[in-house]
Amino acid sequence: MTDCAAPLVVILGAGVHGVAIARELLLQRVPVVLVEKHDIAYGATAKSSRLIHGGLRYLEYGDVSLVRESLQERERLLSSAPQFVRPLRLFIPVRESWSGLRRSVMGFFGLRRTEWGRALEGPAVPRGYWPTRIGLSMYDWLSGSQAFPSSTAVEMSDPGVPQVDRKRYSGMLAYSDAQMLYPERFVLALLADAVHIAASEHVPLDILTRRTVAWEQNTLRVIDDKGISRDLTPTLIVNATGAWGDHTLQSLRVDHPPLFGGTKGSHIVTWNAELKAALGEHAVYAEANDGRLVFVLPFGDAVLVGTTDESFTGSPGEVTATPEELDYLLRSVHDVFGITLTNEDIAAHYCGVRPLPAHAGSNAATSRDHSLAWQAADGVPVLTLVGGKLTTWRAFAEEAVTTVLQRLQRPRLEATATRMVPGDDPLPNGLVAGPELWSHWATEFQTTPEQVAALWPLYGTRLTTLLQTTRGDVGRTIAGTAWTSSVVRWIIEHEWVTRLEDLVERRLMLAFARELSITTLNDLAGVLIDAGRLDVAARDAEIAACAARLQRFYGRWLSSS
Repeated sequence: MTDCAAPLVVILGAGVHGVAIARELLLQRVPVVLVEKHDIAYGATAKSSRLIHGGLRYLEYGDVSLVRESLQERERLLSSAPQFVRPLRLFIPVRESWSGLRRSVMGFFGLRRTEWGRALEGPAVPRGYWPTRIGLSMYDWLSGSQAFPSSTAVEMSDPGVPQVDRKRYSGMLAYSDAQMLYPERFVLALLADAVHIAASEHVPLDILTRRTVAWEQNTLRVIDDKGISRDLTPTLIVNATGAWGDHTLQSLRVDHPPLFGGTKGSHIVTWNAELKAALGEHAVYAEANDGRLVFVLPFGDAVLVGTTDESFTGSPGEVTATPEELDYLLRSVHDVFGITLTNEDIAAHYCGVRPLPAHAGSNAATSRDHSLAWQAADGVPVLTLVGGKLTTWRAFAEEAVTTVLQRLQRPRLEATATRMVPGDDPLPNGLVAGPELWSHWATEFQTTPEQVAALWPLYGTRLTTLLQTTRGDVGRTIAGTAWTSSVVRWIIEHEWVTRLEDLVERRLMLAFARELSITTLNDLAGVLIDAGRLDVAARDAEIAACAARLQRFYGRWLSSS
C-alpha cells in the first residue's frame, strides 16, 4: 500500500529506460505518471541494433567497467527474458596477424580520446588476428559466463561458418553475445509488468502517450493532441527522453549547457537470398574499409546490416537514413561477403539517434556509458539520464531509482536483478516453442497455428492471455497477416494504441514484414474505428499518413494490394 504522503514522480519518456524506471519506482511503492510525447518505445529503443552485448569494441577505449556491467546484464537478460533474448554466435573475419596492435593498446589506455593520442596513432589499419584474439580473451574473462561458449578460432571451411570473402580474409574468430529481435515488444512487456505491480500493490500509475508538456509556476501542464490539458504537481521529474533530453529541459525552462551530442545510426533490412545463405543462422562482426565496425545479423527470415555513426544536430524525430549511409552499408556487405547488393535489395531501412553525451573528438571514441545529471525547474528536482544502451537498461534504471529514493528519503523495498519479464511461463506438456506447441495452443484457443506462431515472438507465453480473451471470436483476417481483427482489437485496447503507426511499427512489427500493403493498413484502420480510436472521416488521412511515414522513415513503398 502507498501512504498519503507518497511523492509523485513524473517520468518523461516511455522508451526502455523510462518504462524500466517506472517499474522500479512502483516496486518501491512510489506513485508514477509516465508521459510520452510520441508512442511507447518510439525513439532509440525502436531504432537500435537489436543486440544484447557486452560491447567488445568498448575494450578498445578502455571502458572495462562498462563492458563488465554489460556482460552481467546480458547474463541476467538471458535468464529473466529468454522469450525475447537468444544467444547469438558472432564471427570476426581478419586479414592480418598483428596489424592494429598499437591503436588497440593506445585505445585501451584512453589515449585515443586525447588530441595528441589521436595524432600519434597514425592511419587506420585493419585489426589483426592477435589483437582481436587478445580482446576476445579479455571479453571471455570479464564475462565469466557458463551460459555462453568462449571465443575461439575457427576454420573458414568449417560447416556452418558464415561464408565471407576468402580472397579478402585469411582467418576467422568466433565469440558469443545475444540478440533481442523486437525491443519494442520487450518494452511493452516491461510496461505490462509495471501495470501489474501498480494494481497488486495499489500504487497509482498513469500512462499518458501523445502528450506535450509545458512548465508553468511549479506546475507541469500535460497537453494531448486535442489541446486538452491536465496539470500535475510533481515532487520530482525524471527526464528519460533520450536524444530529446536537451529539448525536454528547454520545455521545463531549465537553463543548462548541452548534455547530449547524439550520433545517428542507420540500418538496412534485406531478404537477399544469397546473403542469407552466406550468413546462415549466425552473425558477422567485421571491419569496413574505413576502420569502422559493421555487423550483419540474422533478422527472422531477413538479414539486418548496420550501422553508421554520423553526427546529428537536428530533431531526433526527423532523422532518416541518407542515400550515402545506405550506399555505405551496401558497400560493406560487398567488402565482407563479396556479394553485390543494390538499392533494390533494401527491403526496409531505419535510423535512430543515440543519446550520447556532448563530446569532442571522434564519434566512435565517445563513451557509450551512462550518467545522471541533476537540475531543477523552479526548485523541483529534475534528473536527466544521459547515455545508456539497450543491454544495460535495468542497471541504469536501478542506478537512477536509487538516486531518486535518496533524494526522496525513501527506502528501497525490492530489487529487479532477478525479476522475470512477463512471458516466460512454463510450457504445457513438456512442449518447446515450435509447430507442435503452436498446434496445441491453436486447438486450445480455437485459432490457427499461424496466428499463434505470429504472436509468439511478440508475447512469449503471454499470448495465452490474449487468446483466452478472444477465444471463439475469430473475426476477419487482416490482409497479408496471420492476425484476426479480434486479436488486433485486444492489442489496441490493452497496449495504449492511439494511431495506425503505433500498430504497424511497434505493436505488430509490420514495418519489417515481407508482405505489407495499403490493404493491410485499411483493414487495421477499420479495427481502430471499431475500437473507437479513429473517426471514420479520418480514415483515409490516417492511412495516407502511415504510408508516408513508412516511406520516409523505413523506405517502404506500399502497393494497393
